[in-house]
Amino acid sequence: MSVTVPGLPEFEVLEAPSGIRCWGMEAPADGRPVRIYVVRERDEPDFPDGLDIALIRSVVEDLERYVHLALGYLRASLLTDPGFFGLSDDDVAAYEALDAHELPLSEPDLTFRTGDEWDLRFAEGSMPICDPYGIIVTFDRDRPVRVEDLSGADDVDYES
Repeated sequence: MSVTVPGLPEFEVLEAPSGIRCWGMEAPADGRPVRIYVVRERDEPDFPDGLDIALIRSVVEDLERYVHLALGYLRASLLTDPGFFGLSDDDVAAYEALDAHELPLSEPDLTFRTGDEWDLRFAEGSMPICDPYGIIVTFDRDRPVRVEDLSGADDVDYES
């Protein structure tokens, strides 16, 4: 089953953890496919009702810019608080020499939900904080606002 939204690729219904519903699709960024998800609580309206489709569309249309914004925000955060990332002060020198796009992070995906906040997750990275689920930069519309540590997250049970 799929959902069509004008101006966006077709979204497929996906398997999701208990209590939520999920739809997904792929869009290109830097020549690679990026997974884009929409997540709703079971008691929320069906996709796309109640979501800011204009926000989703604007992010998808300018995906490369948002990936670069997230990387820049992560680099600035890492240099300010290396301990949060599981790095020592000695490790910071290696990261100071890198441009944001050179950070050892890959496999970006996006998750939208009700409201103005959405997440850009890098599923892979060589920093300790990235093990095992990656790292998230949360945006408030078009502005990165925080980094979320997934290293202590639990596995979830999925249902069809």
